[in-house]
Amino acid sequence: MLGVVSKEVTSGGPGGPGGPFGPAPTPTPPPAAKRSRRKPVIIASAIAATLVIAGAATFAYVASNDDSKDKKPDYSKMTHTPPTKSSPSDGASPSGDDSDSPEPSSTSLGSSGDVPDEYLGAWEGEIMESGSATGKIRRIVISQGTTGSKIIETFTAASDSFCQSKATLDSTDNLLVIEDEEVDTSVPSDSCSTVGKQTLRLGNDGSIAWNTTDGSYSAKLRPSKSGDKPIPDKYLGTWLAKDAFGVSGATLKITVKQGAIGTEVGEDVSDSSKYHCEGKRILVSVDKGLVLSPADITDETYEDACNAGNMLTFTADGSDKLRVQYDDPNDYSDETKTQTFTRVS
Repeated sequence: MLGVVSKEVTSGGPGGPGGPFGPAPTPTPPPAAKRSRRKPVIIASAIAATLVIAGAATFAYVASNDDSKDKKPDYSKMTHTPPTKSSPSDGASPSGDDSDSPEPSSTSLGSSGDVPDEYLGAWEGEIMESGSATGKIRRIVISQGTTGSKIIETFTAASDSFCQSKATLDSTDNLLVIEDEEVDTSVPSDSCSTVGKQTLRLGNDGSIAWNTTDGSYSAKLRPSKSGDKPIPDKYLGTWLAKDAFGVSGATLKITVKQGAIGTEVGEDVSDSSKYHCEGKRILVSVDKGLVLSPADITDETYEDACNAGNMLTFTADGSDKLRVQYDDPNDYSDETKTQTFTRVS
């Protein structure tokens, strides 16, 4: 059996993909059936909360530690440890320019081992569940080493969680077989489980086919950026959202600093007349905008007052504005809303 399987209540807005953390909702067990939309769940959570922000904040709660052996592991909660400091040969642009196509060999690789050279480097793709897109990002960084060594860094970022660990290379016959046994980072705390055995096979198109051994989850991984300075300069600095994610008087300030994918690069401060929340976010991706994990809460008005919120995806609008699209949990329409962040410094 694999580790504890997390349970989740997710959201749309705030908000949306993760804005001001807001008050923690009263956890309610998620329905067993797969949900086609999340808004009814979000609204139920909002009603349970007592603060004003609850109506727009995105909620994700920590799973209970259910040790039942009958539960199927949630392979969608993957794993990874922050990448090792890259060498000058990484090929990363010192300016964080995202105009060049990434190469799979752009990470610290080591010198000799059992891994075929074409597998080495950083790879990223969207997880599919039984053939359907999930919106979850799977990233694997493969370094050179011998069978039996922990040489593969992995993580998965979902809308409401971030999980990372390091995997062992089990075999290299025909394809790579890897296995992770411990979760190293879990945001929110205790929300992740291990994946266990996975397979990696290089395709003729230069991508890697990633699969769980039971075939439930898969991803087409393509070469991704690595190095110490992957964030384009236009995203760096301090940004402020007023009336954050539709909540009158609420503000969310985010400071983005340069750093490697898989490390903390964002600092949040969320305020209103009824709460104060602070947290840190991990860099998930720079392939399609700037993607930051849900927040790891570092300070709050009182214990359990704040929630991790959701993953945020920023797109730049010139040099002085960032935008995040989200769904308002109080709006039953299919309209997607936009939160604007203005540069402070």
